[in-house]
Amino acid sequence: MRLINYPDEMLSKFQFIVIASQRCRQLQKGARPRIQSRSRKFTTVAQEEVLAARVEHFTRPKDAAVALPDEARSLASGD
Repeated sequence: MRLINYPDEMLSKFQFIVIASQRCRQLQKGARPRIQSRSRKFTTVAQEEVLAARVEHFTRPKDAAVALPDEARSLASGD
C-alpha cells in the first residue's frame, strides 16, 4: 500500500476522498482519463487525477451554509 500525500489546497482528507469518488463515478460511466496512469482501476486513476490537479472542484463558502436554512424557512412560510 502506498502513502498518498494530499495537496495543500485540500482542506481535509475527507474532501480529497469526496472529490476522487465523484471523479471515479464519472470514469465508471465512460469519461476519458485526463492523465496517463499505469493503473486500470478507476479509483486509483481518479485519485491520481486529483493529485495532479487535473480535476476542477468547487467549495461552498462557509457563510453559505448559514444562509441556506434561512432561505428555506422564508420559502416555506410564503414570505
